[in-house]
Amino acid sequence: MRVAVTGANGLLGAHVVRALLAAGHKPVAVVRERADLRGLTGVDTPLARADTRSRGDLMRAFDGAEVVVHCAAVYSYSEDPARLERANVDGTRRVMEAASEAGVRRVVLTSSSVTCGSSAGPQQRDETGAIQDEWVPAYFRTKAAQEQVAADVAEARGLELVIACPTVVLGGPDWRLVPSNAVLVRYLLDPTRTTFPGGCNVVAVGDVARGHVLLAEHGTPGERYLLGGEDLGWRTLHTLVSELTGISGPHLTGSRSSAWLAASVAEGVARLTGTPSLATRDEARTVGRWYWYSSAKAAELGYTARPARATVAGALAWLVTSPQVPRLVRESLTLAQEVYDARELVASPRPSASSPTSSRPTSSRPTSSRRTASTRSSSPRASSSPSASKQTSSARRSSSPSS
Repeated sequence: MRVAVTGANGLLGAHVVRALLAAGHKPVAVVRERADLRGLTGVDTPLARADTRSRGDLMRAFDGAEVVVHCAAVYSYSEDPARLERANVDGTRRVMEAASEAGVRRVVLTSSSVTCGSSAGPQQRDETGAIQDEWVPAYFRTKAAQEQVAADVAEARGLELVIACPTVVLGGPDWRLVPSNAVLVRYLLDPTRTTFPGGCNVVAVGDVARGHVLLAEHGTPGERYLLGGEDLGWRTLHTLVSELTGISGPHLTGSRSSAWLAASVAEGVARLTGTPSLATRDEARTVGRWYWYSSAKAAELGYTARPARATVAGALAWLVTSPQVPRLVRESLTLAQEVYDARELVASPRPSASSPTSSRPTSSRPTSSRRTASTRSSSPRASSSPSASKQTSSARRSSSPSS
């Protein structure tokens, strides 16, 4: 089956391309003209250049495809709401229209679990849920609007639409720090090791990618499917990060008010330095809510997800070697063996990253069960690739309790 994947160079999109190849399908990676292609390094698949602002570009990119997986979106809590609307809602409308005009049979839309709402207490929600009277950031609202516009076009044009609703997606290679991975980085960088009330559901990016393939193959048109992993309270998640990195904490439990004040300071510093903030006031206003979800519906199609501990270990294996974690912090960590074991072998991106190419893996297994970061500099297992080391902290994005 020929499948066009928009946003194929992103964290999730690149994993969807790999999952499609592993399942025997023929993906086409749909990316912008000047997209950073490091996420597709080593992947043997054709590229199609298109911008979601151009329906003509999209039609050409979708030519011959039976299915489109629409992963492209702006995932941010600091962007102008109007830009979020243009990218996530207007862009989705054009993708749906172009898919119809190109003769595509099915569209799998990557939405978010947040469209199923959140709870005031620790209880699971399913696909019947929706955003109610709770306050939500602009990003949440645009994801709900994205689903509605996609459903409207699908009904009007006779397209099959299946909606994927991932929870907090963790993992790598994370060439740009996405908000979900930033949840872990922010805790590592916090000297007070503060946690918060409420909770989330975490899932590995590879599991979500395989879930998208299941929806392309077997999902029921017109249905939403939550693709999640394990429900955790924020304290449990932060304790897990501490255990896997050999640090103490969490030490303090913040409140919505303290989180809002801290985010205000972070945003002010970001404005002065011209760098993105790792925390936003919009995110802080979600503190205390429970973003717990059931993936039972997707499980009926064969969907499975690894335990939270393995998910977090896999994400940390990438993040602690990235420029997002400063060297001083990195050298204070004592990683558990399972973090080393979770690091996958991947091709090393060429400096230009102009096209997906094959090259030798850059990772190797560690020889000791636990190492401090100061002993890791000579080990390719624990050091970032030459290309990754050139990234700067400007790639950081703010974190959020849900994707």
